[in-house]
Amino acid sequence: MPSYVTEWTDKYFHQSAFDVPVNYPNKKVLKFLASFSKPKKVRLFRGINKYNKDNGAVASWTYNRQIAEGYAKDVGGKIIEKEFLFNQILLDTTLLTKKEKQQFGYDYKIDDKEVLILEI
Repeated sequence: MPSYVTEWTDKYFHQSAFDVPVNYPNKKVLKFLASFSKPKKVRLFRGINKYNKDNGAVASWTYNRQIAEGYAKDVGGKIIEKEFLFNQILLDTTLLTKKEKQQFGYDYKIDDKEVLILEI
């Protein structure tokens, strides 16, 4: 796993969870992560709240509506649902092995079935 990829993903998963902005991934990261998305449309959910409504270039979504509800209800937010094409997906964590999740820094105790969407 290239260090330029794991450095970006680890920073995203650990800093974005605490509302610290993370830079848009460079072309090398985008190209490498392109293999971690499904080649079809997917329907995803996002719990919007006052802390994450303006996430920037990359936003976290989930396949699981209940997970999105958890993010929304904690601070009186709302749930949004949307379809995305494969070229809008930066990384689908459901396609990762346990080892890849660890390498990318996706080492949470609860798996949010997270999908990183490119907002730009």
